[in-house]
Amino acid sequence: MRRQTIRPVQKLKTLQRGTLIAGGVSMLALAAYFIIGIESANTTESLASGYELLTNDPVNNGEIVCAYTWESSTVIADVGPSVISISKNAEVTTGGRDNSNGISAGNTGKDMNMNLGTPEIFNTDGIDISIDYRRFEESGNFFTRGNAFNFGMEKGKLSIKYKLKNENGKNVIVDEIARYEVPNDTIYRNYRFIYNPSESKAEIFVDNIAVWSSTATDGAKLSWNKSDAMVIGNEMNGGGLSRAMFDNLIIRSTSRARTMPIKLLSFTAELRGDKVMINWFTAKEDNVDYFKVEKSSDTYSYKEIGQVKASGTTNELKAYALLDTRPDPGVTYYRLSLPNTDVKSVWVPVIALRVKEQLATQPATEINTAR
Repeated sequence: MRRQTIRPVQKLKTLQRGTLIAGGVSMLALAAYFIIGIESANTTESLASGYELLTNDPVNNGEIVCAYTWESSTVIADVGPSVISISKNAEVTTGGRDNSNGISAGNTGKDMNMNLGTPEIFNTDGIDISIDYRRFEESGNFFTRGNAFNFGMEKGKLSIKYKLKNENGKNVIVDEIARYEVPNDTIYRNYRFIYNPSESKAEIFVDNIAVWSSTATDGAKLSWNKSDAMVIGNEMNGGGLSRAMFDNLIIRSTSRARTMPIKLLSFTAELRGDKVMINWFTAKEDNVDYFKVEKSSDTYSYKEIGQVKASGTTNELKAYALLDTRPDPGVTYYRLSLPNTDVKSVWVPVIALRVKEQLATQPATEINTAR
Protein backbone atom coordinates (compact mmCIF):
# COMPACT_ATOMS: atom_id res chain seq x y z
CA MET A 1 0.00 0.00 0.00
CA ARG A 2 1.25 3.47 -0.77
CA ARG A 3 1.98 5.37 2.42
CA GLN A 4 -0.16 8.33 3.41
CA THR A 5 1.64 11.66 3.53
CA ILE A 6 0.47 13.84 6.39
CA ARG A 7 1.24 17.56 6.39
CA PRO A 8 2.02 18.78 8.98
CA VAL A 9 1.79 16.29 11.89
CA GLN A 10 -1.88 15.53 11.37
CA LYS A 11 -3.37 12.03 11.39
CA LEU A 12 -6.12 11.17 8.94
CA LYS A 13 -8.53 8.34 9.73
CA THR A 14 -8.42 5.96 6.78
CA LEU A 15 -11.29 3.50 6.84
CA GLN A 16 -10.46 1.11 4.09
CA ARG A 17 -13.41 -0.68 2.68
CA GLY A 18 -11.75 -2.28 -0.26
CA THR A 19 -11.39 -5.49 -2.11
CA LEU A 20 -8.65 -6.98 -0.01
CA ILE A 21 -6.52 -9.27 -2.17
CA ALA A 22 -4.47 -11.89 -0.35
CA GLY A 23 -2.24 -14.57 -1.79
CA GLY A 24 -1.75 -17.69 0.30
CA VAL A 25 -3.79 -18.43 3.37
CA SER A 26 -4.30 -15.22 5.33
CA MET A 27 -6.21 -11.93 5.13
CA LEU A 28 -5.56 -8.54 6.70
CA ALA A 29 -8.35 -7.26 8.91
CA LEU A 30 -10.38 -4.35 7.62
CA ALA A 31 -10.77 -1.15 9.62
CA ALA A 32 -14.08 0.28 10.74
CA TYR A 33 -16.46 1.40 8.01
CA PHE A 34 -19.80 3.16 8.27
CA ILE A 35 -22.29 2.67 5.47
CA ILE A 36 -23.79 5.90 4.27
CA GLY A 37 -26.67 6.29 1.84
CA ILE A 38 -27.65 9.41 0.00
CA GLU A 39 -31.06 11.03 -0.19
CA SER A 40 -32.57 10.51 -3.63
CA ALA A 41 -33.74 13.44 -5.72
CA ASN A 42 -34.48 14.26 -9.33
CA THR A 43 -31.46 15.10 -11.45
CA THR A 44 -31.10 17.44 -14.37
CA GLU A 45 -32.54 16.29 -17.69
CA SER A 46 -29.83 18.01 -19.71
CA LEU A 47 -27.86 14.97 -20.87
CA ALA A 48 -28.01 14.27 -24.58
CA SER A 49 -28.71 10.93 -26.25
CA GLY A 50 -26.42 8.00 -25.62
CA TYR A 51 -26.78 7.84 -21.84
CA GLU A 52 -30.02 7.84 -19.91
CA LEU A 53 -29.16 9.04 -16.42
CA LEU A 54 -31.13 7.54 -13.56
CA THR A 55 -33.91 9.81 -12.32
CA ASN A 56 -33.00 8.92 -8.75
CA ASP A 57 -29.28 8.48 -8.35
CA PRO A 58 -28.69 6.06 -5.45
CA VAL A 59 -25.38 7.57 -4.35
CA ASN A 60 -25.60 11.35 -4.75
CA ASN A 61 -28.23 13.87 -5.83
CA GLY A 62 -25.80 16.71 -6.46
CA GLU A 63 -26.10 18.89 -9.55
CA ILE A 64 -24.39 17.67 -12.73
CA VAL A 65 -21.79 20.31 -13.61
CA CYS A 66 -20.03 18.49 -16.47
CA ALA A 67 -20.92 15.45 -18.60
CA TYR A 68 -19.74 13.76 -21.77
CA THR A 69 -21.40 10.87 -23.61
CA TRP A 70 -19.07 10.94 -26.64
CA GLU A 71 -21.81 9.98 -29.06
CA SER A 72 -20.59 12.23 -31.87
CA SER A 73 -17.80 14.51 -30.66
CA THR A 74 -14.62 14.15 -28.63
CA VAL A 75 -14.63 17.81 -27.57
CA ILE A 76 -18.23 19.01 -27.15
CA ALA A 77 -19.77 18.48 -23.69
CA ASP A 78 -23.36 17.41 -23.09
CA VAL A 79 -23.28 19.50 -19.92
CA GLY A 80 -20.75 22.09 -18.81
CA PRO A 81 -17.38 23.10 -20.27
CA SER A 82 -16.10 21.66 -23.53
CA VAL A 83 -12.57 20.41 -24.11
CA ILE A 84 -9.65 22.85 -24.17
CA SER A 85 -7.31 20.34 -25.81
CA ILE A 86 -7.10 16.61 -26.50
CA SER A 87 -4.79 14.22 -28.34
CA LYS A 88 -5.29 14.61 -32.08
CA ASN A 89 -5.55 10.83 -32.29
CA ALA A 90 -8.57 10.61 -29.95
CA GLU A 91 -11.75 9.59 -31.72
CA VAL A 92 -15.39 8.69 -31.16
CA THR A 93 -15.95 5.06 -32.05
CA THR A 94 -18.41 2.24 -31.58
CA GLY A 95 -18.00 -0.06 -28.60
CA GLY A 96 -19.22 2.21 -25.83
CA ARG A 97 -21.30 1.00 -22.92
CA ASP A 98 -24.75 -0.45 -23.71
CA ASN A 99 -24.20 -0.40 -27.50
CA SER A 100 -23.49 3.34 -27.57
CA ASN A 101 -20.40 5.13 -28.84
CA GLY A 102 -17.41 5.85 -26.65
CA ILE A 103 -14.03 7.55 -26.91
CA SER A 104 -10.74 5.98 -27.95
CA ALA A 105 -7.20 7.35 -27.68
CA GLY A 106 -6.51 6.09 -31.20
CA ASN A 107 -4.05 3.52 -32.52
CA THR A 108 -0.78 5.47 -32.27
CA GLY A 109 -0.05 4.73 -28.62
CA LYS A 110 -0.42 8.40 -27.64
CA ASP A 111 -2.11 9.24 -24.35
CA MET A 112 -5.60 10.75 -24.49
CA ASN A 113 -4.93 13.79 -22.25
CA MET A 114 -8.40 15.33 -22.48
CA ASN A 115 -7.99 18.80 -20.94
CA LEU A 116 -11.12 20.39 -19.44
CA GLY A 117 -9.33 23.56 -18.40
CA THR A 118 -9.84 25.45 -15.15
CA PRO A 119 -13.53 26.44 -14.91
CA GLU A 120 -14.62 27.86 -11.56
CA ILE A 121 -17.20 25.05 -11.22
CA PHE A 122 -14.34 22.64 -10.38
CA ASN A 123 -13.08 24.75 -7.47
CA THR A 124 -15.43 23.16 -4.96
CA ASP A 125 -15.10 21.88 -1.39
CA GLY A 126 -16.15 18.40 -2.54
CA ILE A 127 -16.58 16.53 -5.80
CA ASP A 128 -18.35 13.50 -7.31
CA ILE A 129 -16.57 12.32 -10.42
CA SER A 130 -17.28 9.13 -12.38
CA ILE A 131 -16.56 7.46 -15.69
CA ASP A 132 -17.33 4.17 -17.43
CA TYR A 133 -14.07 2.39 -18.24
CA ARG A 134 -12.89 -0.95 -19.57
CA ARG A 135 -9.35 -1.98 -18.93
CA PHE A 136 -6.74 -2.41 -21.67
CA GLU A 137 -3.58 -1.42 -19.75
CA GLU A 138 -1.86 -1.77 -16.39
CA SER A 139 -1.72 1.84 -15.23
CA GLY A 140 -3.14 5.26 -16.01
CA ASN A 141 -5.28 8.08 -14.65
CA PHE A 142 -9.01 8.58 -15.03
CA PHE A 143 -8.90 12.11 -13.56
CA THR A 144 -5.92 14.30 -12.76
CA ARG A 145 -5.62 17.88 -11.53
CA GLY A 146 -2.05 18.97 -11.02
CA ASN A 147 -0.20 17.36 -8.13
CA ALA A 148 -3.12 17.66 -5.71
CA PHE A 149 -5.61 15.21 -7.22
CA ASN A 150 -5.41 11.90 -9.07
CA PHE A 151 -7.88 9.04 -9.43
CA GLY A 152 -6.77 6.13 -11.55
CA MET A 153 -5.11 2.76 -11.68
CA GLU A 154 -1.61 1.59 -10.78
CA LYS A 155 -0.46 -1.89 -11.78
CA GLY A 156 -4.06 -3.02 -12.07
CA LYS A 157 -5.27 -1.61 -8.74
CA LEU A 158 -7.29 1.53 -8.12
CA SER A 159 -5.28 4.47 -6.80
CA ILE A 160 -6.34 7.77 -5.26
CA LYS A 161 -4.58 10.97 -4.24
CA TYR A 162 -6.17 14.18 -2.99
CA LYS A 163 -5.39 17.11 -0.72
CA LEU A 164 -7.60 18.44 2.06
CA LYS A 165 -7.45 21.66 4.05
CA ASN A 166 -8.69 21.50 7.63
CA GLU A 167 -10.55 24.30 9.40
CA ASN A 168 -7.28 25.31 11.06
CA GLY A 169 -5.69 25.79 7.62
CA LYS A 170 -3.42 22.74 7.77
CA ASN A 171 -3.11 20.48 4.71
CA VAL A 172 -3.60 16.71 4.74
CA ILE A 173 -2.67 14.57 1.74
CA VAL A 174 -4.16 11.13 1.17
CA ASP A 175 -2.13 9.06 -1.29
CA GLU A 176 -3.03 5.37 -1.49
CA ILE A 177 -3.32 2.34 -3.69
CA ALA A 178 -6.67 0.74 -2.87
CA ARG A 179 -6.76 -3.03 -2.65
CA TYR A 180 -9.29 -3.26 -5.44
CA GLU A 181 -7.97 -5.21 -8.41
CA VAL A 182 -9.54 -3.84 -11.62
CA PRO A 183 -10.83 -6.83 -13.63
CA ASN A 184 -8.93 -7.26 -16.88
CA ASP A 185 -11.83 -8.54 -18.96
CA THR A 186 -12.70 -5.52 -21.22
CA ILE A 187 -16.14 -5.18 -19.54
CA TYR A 188 -17.27 -1.63 -18.79
CA ARG A 189 -17.63 -0.72 -15.14
CA ASN A 190 -18.40 2.61 -13.55
CA TYR A 191 -15.51 4.01 -11.46
CA ARG A 192 -16.49 6.82 -9.13
CA PHE A 193 -14.77 8.97 -6.50
CA ILE A 194 -16.76 11.15 -4.07
CA TYR A 195 -15.53 13.50 -1.41
CA ASN A 196 -18.46 14.84 0.60
CA PRO A 197 -17.41 17.81 2.79
CA SER A 198 -20.62 17.66 4.83
CA GLU A 199 -19.51 14.22 6.07
CA SER A 200 -15.73 14.81 5.73
CA LYS A 201 -15.71 11.48 3.92
CA ALA A 202 -14.20 10.13 0.71
CA GLU A 203 -15.36 6.98 -1.06
CA ILE A 204 -14.57 5.02 -4.21
CA PHE A 205 -17.38 3.09 -5.85
CA VAL A 206 -17.28 0.45 -8.58
CA ASP A 207 -20.70 0.01 -10.18
CA ASN A 208 -22.20 1.72 -7.11
CA ILE A 209 -20.51 -0.65 -4.66
CA ALA A 210 -18.18 0.98 -2.13
CA VAL A 211 -14.66 -0.47 -2.40
CA TRP A 212 -12.64 2.11 -0.45
CA SER A 213 -13.37 4.80 2.13
CA SER A 214 -11.55 7.40 4.19
CA THR A 215 -12.75 9.96 6.73
CA ALA A 216 -11.10 13.23 7.71
CA THR A 217 -11.48 15.71 10.54
CA ASP A 218 -14.74 17.65 10.58
CA GLY A 219 -14.82 20.60 8.23
CA ALA A 220 -12.02 19.40 5.92
CA LYS A 221 -12.37 20.59 2.32
CA LEU A 222 -10.71 19.63 -0.94
CA SER A 223 -7.77 21.90 -1.71
CA TRP A 224 -7.26 22.77 -5.39
CA ASN A 225 -4.69 24.85 -7.22
CA LYS A 226 -7.03 26.94 -9.37
CA SER A 227 -4.45 27.20 -12.15
CA ASP A 228 -4.33 23.40 -12.62
CA ALA A 229 -6.54 21.94 -15.33
CA MET A 230 -8.78 18.90 -14.93
CA VAL A 231 -7.43 16.19 -17.27
CA ILE A 232 -9.12 12.95 -18.34
CA GLY A 233 -7.06 9.97 -19.57
CA ASN A 234 -3.60 11.16 -18.57
CA GLU A 235 -1.09 8.32 -19.24
CA MET A 236 -3.87 6.22 -20.81
CA ASN A 237 -3.79 5.10 -24.44
CA GLY A 238 -6.07 2.05 -24.47
CA GLY A 239 -3.21 -0.28 -25.22
CA GLY A 240 -2.43 1.58 -28.45
CA LEU A 241 -5.47 0.21 -30.29
CA SER A 242 -8.38 2.12 -31.77
CA ARG A 243 -11.13 0.93 -29.44
CA ALA A 244 -13.44 2.76 -27.06
CA MET A 245 -12.17 2.69 -23.48
CA PHE A 246 -14.17 5.53 -21.85
CA ASP A 247 -17.86 6.37 -21.85
CA ASN A 248 -20.27 8.51 -19.82
CA LEU A 249 -18.16 10.98 -17.88
CA ILE A 250 -20.17 12.74 -15.15
CA ILE A 251 -18.94 15.33 -12.65
CA ARG A 252 -21.38 16.39 -9.91
CA SER A 253 -21.46 18.61 -6.91
CA THR A 254 -21.87 16.80 -3.59
CA SER A 255 -24.81 16.82 -1.19
CA ARG A 256 -25.69 15.81 2.34
CA ALA A 257 -25.92 12.14 3.29
CA ARG A 258 -28.08 10.31 5.80
CA THR A 259 -27.33 7.22 7.85
CA MET A 260 -28.55 3.89 6.50
CA PRO A 261 -30.21 1.06 8.49
CA ILE A 262 -26.89 -0.39 9.71
CA LYS A 263 -23.48 0.74 10.86
CA LEU A 264 -21.05 -1.83 9.53
CA LEU A 265 -17.82 -1.86 11.51
CA SER A 266 -16.02 -4.46 9.42
CA PHE A 267 -16.54 -7.01 6.65
CA THR A 268 -13.65 -9.44 6.10
CA ALA A 269 -12.78 -12.71 4.42
CA GLU A 270 -10.03 -15.14 5.38
CA LEU A 271 -8.80 -18.41 3.91
CA ARG A 272 -8.92 -21.25 6.41
CA GLY A 273 -7.48 -24.29 4.72
CA ASP A 274 -9.62 -24.87 1.63
CA LYS A 275 -12.55 -22.78 2.88
CA VAL A 276 -13.26 -19.04 3.21
CA MET A 277 -14.55 -17.55 6.48
CA ILE A 278 -16.54 -14.35 6.02
CA ASN A 279 -17.05 -12.18 9.12
CA TRP A 280 -18.79 -8.89 9.78
CA PHE A 281 -19.62 -6.73 12.79
CA THR A 282 -22.38 -4.15 13.19
CA ALA A 283 -22.80 -1.38 15.77
CA LYS A 284 -26.39 -0.56 14.82
CA GLU A 285 -29.28 -2.27 13.05
CA ASP A 286 -32.66 -0.72 12.32
CA ASN A 287 -35.37 -3.20 11.36
CA VAL A 288 -33.04 -5.59 9.50
CA ASP A 289 -34.33 -9.15 9.15
CA TYR A 290 -31.35 -10.89 7.57
CA PHE A 291 -28.09 -10.47 5.67
CA LYS A 292 -27.36 -12.00 2.29
CA VAL A 293 -23.82 -12.89 1.18
CA GLU A 294 -23.04 -13.10 -2.54
CA LYS A 295 -19.90 -13.81 -4.55
CA SER A 296 -18.59 -13.18 -8.04
CA SER A 297 -15.55 -13.93 -10.15
CA ASP A 298 -15.79 -10.68 -12.14
CA THR A 299 -17.74 -8.14 -9.96
CA TYR A 300 -20.31 -8.15 -12.76
CA SER A 301 -22.44 -11.21 -12.05
CA TYR A 302 -23.08 -12.27 -8.42
CA LYS A 303 -24.68 -15.37 -6.96
CA GLU A 304 -26.00 -15.88 -3.44
CA ILE A 305 -24.05 -18.26 -1.22
CA GLY A 306 -26.00 -17.91 2.01
CA GLN A 307 -28.12 -15.90 4.42
CA VAL A 308 -27.65 -15.05 8.10
CA LYS A 309 -30.44 -13.91 10.43
CA ALA A 310 -29.96 -10.34 11.68
CA SER A 311 -30.90 -8.86 15.05
CA GLY A 312 -33.77 -6.69 13.88
CA THR A 313 -33.28 -3.41 15.74
CA THR A 314 -30.33 -2.88 18.07
CA ASN A 315 -27.61 -0.41 19.02
CA GLU A 316 -25.32 -3.09 20.42
CA LEU A 317 -22.24 -4.66 18.85
CA LYS A 318 -23.19 -7.79 16.88
CA ALA A 319 -20.96 -10.39 15.22
CA TYR A 320 -21.82 -12.56 12.22
CA ALA A 321 -20.06 -15.16 10.09
CA LEU A 322 -20.64 -17.38 7.08
CA LEU A 323 -18.35 -20.18 5.84
CA ASP A 324 -17.95 -20.61 2.09
CA THR A 325 -16.95 -24.25 1.74
CA ARG A 326 -16.95 -24.10 -2.05
CA PRO A 327 -14.58 -21.25 -2.90
CA ASP A 328 -13.69 -20.82 -6.56
CA PRO A 329 -10.07 -20.72 -7.78
CA GLY A 330 -8.57 -17.32 -8.57
CA VAL A 331 -9.89 -14.00 -7.28
CA THR A 332 -13.37 -14.23 -5.76
CA TYR A 333 -15.32 -11.09 -4.80
CA TYR A 334 -17.72 -11.23 -1.83
CA ARG A 335 -20.40 -8.68 -0.99
CA LEU A 336 -22.95 -8.21 1.76
CA SER A 337 -26.48 -6.91 1.20
CA LEU A 338 -29.67 -6.13 3.13
CA PRO A 339 -32.44 -7.42 0.86
CA ASN A 340 -35.35 -6.88 3.27
CA THR A 341 -34.91 -3.19 4.14
CA ASP A 342 -37.33 -0.56 2.89
CA VAL A 343 -34.52 1.80 1.83
CA LYS A 344 -34.39 2.13 -1.96
CA SER A 345 -30.62 1.77 -2.17
CA VAL A 346 -28.21 0.23 0.29
CA TRP A 347 -24.71 0.17 -1.13
CA VAL A 348 -22.41 -2.21 0.62
CA PRO A 349 -18.70 -3.00 0.54
CA VAL A 350 -16.98 -5.62 -1.56
CA ILE A 351 -14.00 -7.68 -0.45
CA ALA A 352 -11.97 -10.16 -2.43
CA LEU A 353 -9.71 -13.12 -1.86
CA ARG A 354 -7.32 -14.95 -4.15
CA VAL A 355 -7.95 -18.65 -3.62
CA LYS A 356 -5.21 -21.13 -4.52
CA GLU A 357 -6.37 -24.08 -2.46
CA GLN A 358 -8.25 -27.14 -3.69
CA LEU A 359 -11.99 -26.56 -3.83
CA ALA A 360 -14.31 -28.00 -1.19
CA THR A 361 -17.57 -29.76 -1.96
CA GLN A 362 -19.93 -28.57 0.78
CA PRO A 363 -22.37 -25.62 0.61
CA ALA A 364 -21.74 -22.35 2.44
CA THR A 365 -22.54 -22.65 6.14
CA GLU A 366 -23.75 -20.11 8.67
CA ILE A 367 -21.34 -20.20 11.60
CA ASN A 368 -22.40 -17.44 13.99
CA THR A 369 -25.53 -15.45 14.34
CA ALA A 370 -25.67 -12.26 16.38
CA ARG A 371 -24.03 -12.42 19.77
